[in-house]
Amino acid sequence: MTTETTFFQSGNITVTNARFIVGGQTFAMRGITSVQGVRTPASYGVSGLVMMIGAGVAAGGFLNSLVGLVIIGVVILAAGIWLATRQKPTFAVVLRTAGGEVTAYQSKDSSCISQIIDALNESIVSHG
Repeated sequence: MTTETTFFQSGNITVTNARFIVGGQTFAMRGITSVQGVRTPASYGVSGLVMMIGAGVAAGGFLNSLVGLVIIGVVILAAGIWLATRQKPTFAVVLRTAGGEVTAYQSKDSSCISQIIDALNESIVSHG
């Protein structure tokens, strides 16, 4: 009987020499040919829209000499900038198998993704 070695365990994620368990999915380590970390840039759609609305309102107030409207526009613009600074990229663990490629896990925490990838690589190497 072979002993299962755990390389990483946190919450609902476990990496052993035999399995990668994430949420309700289990991947057999023998079927994984490579592991990759992928970074997806943050989406600025909503914050960009808010900034454009704020700039438009402020410009409209300026053109019509309405100080109150300029102030409201600047506040909306500032809110859009604040939202944009809060956006973070998404990081993912992508597995390659003989059957194709699958995104197994995503997080905004790059450190967690790095730890999972390191553990998966250790597990792959342990098979020799």
